[in-house]
Amino acid sequence: MSENKPATAAEAAHDHDHAGHDHAHADGHDHAHADDHGLAHTTPVWLLFAILGALLVLTVATVSVTSFDLGQQGNLVVAMIIATVKAALVCTFFMHLLWDKKFHAVLFVTSVLFLILFLSLTSNDRGEYQHSIDEYRAQQLQAK
Repeated sequence: MSENKPATAAEAAHDHDHAGHDHAHADGHDHAHADDHGLAHTTPVWLLFAILGALLVLTVATVSVTSFDLGQQGNLVVAMIIATVKAALVCTFFMHLLWDKKFHAVLFVTSVLFLILFLSLTSNDRGEYQHSIDEYRAQQLQAK
């Protein structure tokens, strides 16, 4: 094996990306750049299992909370909070959002906030005509 060849595939990809370019820095060293070079982030296995454990615990919590009567809205709110935490864990660790560009995190948080806005507007609208639904159901039951 010649001494000029990179030792790893990552070094080969780095050398290929910078072929023919002078990337010398003021201190005379060729540091890794903050730019994305297409190399994936490797998550430790213990962290993946820890997140899996958290997701399983939250799933059990979601099922367990249904045995408590928190009211129609209370059960929905608790279930949505647990689902949001689970989705955040998946996006943050399994989809590597934690190590991705911060702009992608801003996009994710913005989309979640808009989802919350739209769902809250929908539930507010439902409250406006719920009495009409209840009257219709009562009439249907009386007709039988």
